[in-house]
Amino acid sequence: MSDIIKSALVVEDGDLIFNYVNYYVDDGFLVIIGDKRLLLTDGRYIEHARLKASANSYLQSEVSLEKALSENGVKRVGLIYKNTSAKLLSRLIEGGFDVYDAEDEYQSFSSIKTASQLQKIKKACEITETAFYKTLPFIKTGVSELEVSAVLEYNFKMLGGQVGFETIVAFSSGGSVPHYKTSDKKLESNTPILMDFGCSYQGYLSDMTRTFYYGAPSDKFLSVYGSVKTAWHKAYSEIKSGMTCSEADSIARSYLNGCGLDKFFTHSLGHGIGVKIHEFPTLSPKSSTMLRDGMVFSIEPGVYLENEFGVRIEDTVVLQNGRCVSLMTSDKEPIILSVK
Repeated sequence: MSDIIKSALVVEDGDLIFNYVNYYVDDGFLVIIGDKRLLLTDGRYIEHARLKASANSYLQSEVSLEKALSENGVKRVGLIYKNTSAKLLSRLIEGGFDVYDAEDEYQSFSSIKTASQLQKIKKACEITETAFYKTLPFIKTGVSELEVSAVLEYNFKMLGGQVGFETIVAFSSGGSVPHYKTSDKKLESNTPILMDFGCSYQGYLSDMTRTFYYGAPSDKFLSVYGSVKTAWHKAYSEIKSGMTCSEADSIARSYLNGCGLDKFFTHSLGHGIGVKIHEFPTLSPKSSTMLRDGMVFSIEPGVYLENEFGVRIEDTVVLQNGRCVSLMTSDKEPIILSVK
């Protein structure tokens, strides 16, 4: 048995460490060797880590990464490459370790949410939706995108959450840019508004987008909105366990094609959600990944008309008993706000 090469998984990213041991550090490593979990961190975290982390915690100044690996006979190290620094990769290679990409191992571990993880995501979704509806009364002529964003994020915190990622508030033509940068632009009457936002609750995230209108919506806006709404409902009702991600994406994309709008749907239908806002799986036209019960992901068809407006509708959903279950409760009818 002496010729067996012992392997370990080394995790550097704080969010991914949290996913394994329910404790976040922004400087340190998690070493997983079989059933053994070793958390190496610094003096800022060590006391709390020893109380809270589901791992044996050590000061890096006393137990280095190389020491933890060598003392456990590890020769081969798995890293989640896309969440690993070049510095750590080089360090391990120079230390004589055989290094490989452990992305598949992490995806297998993280893509099916536990009951505890799902409850946290559900709570994040509840906070997100409540905060959004508490923010709508603040929207009036002359308010800026940044001010609306600030009120929404304040509401997250007042409801027990944290800001999950950079909030998008896009007035008018800003909505035609899927990853628009919220600005100091002021709201005018008769303006479409797109908001993409989410909060974090005990380390787990939500994602939600709503597009609505301030004033009297144009027929064109209502027509595009209706097409996106139907595409969302078709995807939501027809996606099922055992379907590939590309098949799921094609449900909404094919419908929008029939409306002559598919060329304006410029991103994937959805993405996994957990400790990061973009996780495995990706519901894209190129993905052959099979969807399974317990996966949490977004459904977010969109249509973006350059220099006019964009419409995106998004909920966070979970696959249960073969079907999608939305973790948001509001319907998808267009929200029309009166000018004030």
